Amino acid sequence: MERFHLVGIKGTGMAALAGILQDLGHDVTGSDVPEDFFTSKKLKERNIPVLPFRKENIEEGKTYIASSCYREDNVEVGEILKRKLPFYYYHEFIENFFKNIKIGISGTHGKTTTTSLVAKFFEDRRCAYLIGDGTGGADKDYEYFIFEACEYRNHFLKYDYDFLVINNIELDHPDFFKDEEEVVASFQQAADKAKCVILNAEDENCMKIKHPNAFTFGLSEGKLRGRILDSSAAGFRIEVENQGEIREMFLPFTGVYMVYDFLAALAVALLNGISFDSVLEKLPTYVRPSRRMEERRFRDNVIIDDYAHHPKEIEMCLAGIRQKYPEKDLVVVFQPHTYTRTLALQEEFRKVFSGVKLYLAETFTSKRENCNRDLDKIIFTFFPEARMFKKEKVKDFKNLKNTVLLFLGAGNIDRYIEEIV
Repeated sequence: MERFHLVGIKGTGMAALAGILQDLGHDVTGSDVPEDFFTSKKLKERNIPVLPFRKENIEEGKTYIASSCYREDNVEVGEILKRKLPFYYYHEFIENFFKNIKIGISGTHGKTTTTSLVAKFFEDRRCAYLIGDGTGGADKDYEYFIFEACEYRNHFLKYDYDFLVINNIELDHPDFFKDEEEVVASFQQAADKAKCVILNAEDENCMKIKHPNAFTFGLSEGKLRGRILDSSAAGFRIEVENQGEIREMFLPFTGVYMVYDFLAALAVALLNGISFDSVLEKLPTYVRPSRRMEERRFRDNVIIDDYAHHPKEIEMCLAGIRQKYPEKDLVVVFQPHTYTRTLALQEEFRKVFSGVKLYLAETFTSKRENCNRDLDKIIFTFFPEARMFKKEKVKDFKNLKNTVLLFLGAGNIDRYIEEIV
């Protein structure tokens, strides 16, 4: 047994890593800011101690892992480096610690859902899995390591892969990438580090990726091809063809993006010898990741909590809701995530929220950016039809009737849900 301390343990990847290390039999502690996030519950359920940042947490006999956003100015990281104790940043640790077959899930959108689907389909195999909603677990004798590989600051270039899924590619993280071409170039570099690449055949930028061992999927193109036969509020009936074998199945998901995520995960399963029948057995008990179309109900209303924070993700989320609840009104409470993204993609945000009854919260800032309420005022002008969201508004939501109330964003906007239900 080793002793690990995770600096910034409430991050989604860090919380998932903590769960894996605990399942592997190690002693795990962590530290972070006082504020609760949705990952806090997962850590509490595992009885993993979460301490405030302080120099006294640092001692001999532990290996330290830090979130990439914490540098020498953090009291713990500074102390660790000063004392030259065993230390890794999160992405370095992932690459150095996990061995055997590595299955990375990347793409601008859909990483977390696809990773959770792959983990579900592989549950009969010996696996360690790291999902970007803070969920992580492991068999001690794991054969596969299934993990989310994010392109932000080229973190996914730290890894080598046996299989790499690329769901889609478009401009995001404009605080780091200057344009879409630069994003595509980074995904090509990631593909170069993989033995097999699984690509969305209907994504224009994915098709720019070159690899000698590429496997494609899609609804009209690809080696693995799905065809939607019917859709309803309950989900999709689809037909899937792979190497001449055709199977019909029902997917209990709404939003066509979920069909693409499913096909990506199915491709990983089939390439690793998992049968159609095995996948079909597992689908009925699949549970979406935290904060991905997560539903609560009060009276004849539905509250949905979703992590979407990029215009394309929001578009897909809204389409899924309209498919599932076509007879209900829709009210959206949106918390922008970072000023840089919202400023750079303002036209796309304006378009996706056109015609939506929108409440706009103040932008969520983290270690990436400093809080700047002047910028919030500018962002609010992008949405002339929006109303400003304040905590006091929550009590009015209790009077809604036959409505879907969507709390949307990658920050902490979900904290208001408990005040309604």
